Amino acid sequence: MQLHTLQDRIRHASTVAELREPAFRLAHRMQDIEPAAQYRALMLAAVVATQALGLDPHEEIERAKRMVASAEGPFTIHVQALRDYVRGELLRR
Repeated sequence: MQLHTLQDRIRHASTVAELREPAFRLAHRMQDIEPAAQYRALMLAAVVATQALGLDPHEEIERAKRMVASAEGPFTIHVQALRDYVRGELLRR
């Protein structure tokens, strides 16, 4: 089965390994923004992007929640680093 549209590739992606480092990079790029604004801006961007692509933001959040376990595979540091950043930097400010 060949997936042609971006929406199809998003819905049917089978690996999250390629997302670990980019997710961390997003957090790194926002680190100079006030913590509450970082979170709110990230969520705003995610909802706007899903709507622009004709996707359901609620379904995409559920899909992301299911990806977390796979993203935290053995010998990976990016997801834990992202979690540590949020706990250590955003909650501390």
